[in-house]
Amino acid sequence: MRPDKTPDHDEPGDEVGGARQPPGPHPPIFDPDDVAAFDAGKDEDEDEVDIDDEALPEPIEDAGEDEDEDEDDLGIDDESLPEAIEEEPRTVLITGASGNIGRKLRTAWADVYDLVLIDEAAPPDDPDVIAADLRVLDDDWITHFHGVDTVVHLAANTDEFAPWEELIGPNLDALANVFHAAALAGVERVIFASSNHVMGDYRTLGEGPISVNMKPMPDGPYGITKLVGERLGKSLARAFDLTFIALRLGWIQEGKNRSETLPNDWARQMWLSNADLIQLFDCAVEAEIEDRSFVLVHGMSRNHGMRWDLSGAAELLGYLPKDDAFAEGRS
Repeated sequence: MRPDKTPDHDEPGDEVGGARQPPGPHPPIFDPDDVAAFDAGKDEDEDEVDIDDEALPEPIEDAGEDEDEDEDDLGIDDESLPEAIEEEPRTVLITGASGNIGRKLRTAWADVYDLVLIDEAAPPDDPDVIAADLRVLDDDWITHFHGVDTVVHLAANTDEFAPWEELIGPNLDALANVFHAAALAGVERVIFASSNHVMGDYRTLGEGPISVNMKPMPDGPYGITKLVGERLGKSLARAFDLTFIALRLGWIQEGKNRSETLPNDWARQMWLSNADLIQLFDCAVEAEIEDRSFVLVHGMSRNHGMRWDLSGAAELLGYLPKDDAFAEGRS
């Protein structure tokens, strides 16, 4: 945790759904005309200088040995420097850090990343969580985005049946503000908790696979807000030279999140276990993505017979889920 951070909304419970500008060229140290004039008179000056070799100081023969001794004392050699640099932990900011997914990521990443935790409902007994209303663009919370490598945006009203008036603030205004703050702070990567509800109407349309390449079919206002987040993120990535990863997450229950407590087969097909959830977000943070700025994938476990296509998550992020909601019933 950042020790100097002291004091948004929960992310989905049952289911969840400018970049740093390179510095400009430095002005030339020397004027080109002065350099040309210097070169033109170089030979003439050298002829006039008479250097007596005997006047030169004796070479210091032990300089190299002293240098080696100093390096040995510090325990550092050139070969170890890149490795030491790579071990520097990333700084990851999580919005909705007190919610279902936020708590699970926080537990998994406590000793892995330097975490910046933000939530509208920050617990009074948890000083590591910064209280902030992300619906209002405010310098008081924007400042926490500076120096951050990756933003994980979970904050939202997670009620899939909520009306528009309850979604505009937490699911649209807060979303736009967080993306704005990330871009202006030069954040390298934004990971957005989108939702299966972007494709929810496919539940009643046939039995074929559901791919991220198919046209969106939101099943209500909640799903539409997640679709807006995906499209805004794609535009953000292109405009600010950052990587935006949208995860259309499946069914994630509070707490232990066991498959036997899921309500029906549709939920089992969409189940994302806690272990696979952590792996998915690990991959989203760590994956080397060089050929694209926008990534959209489904995030479910390896549930037998499900319709959700996970090939993109495997290919682009290296996500290989292990759990299956139907495994016990088939054994």
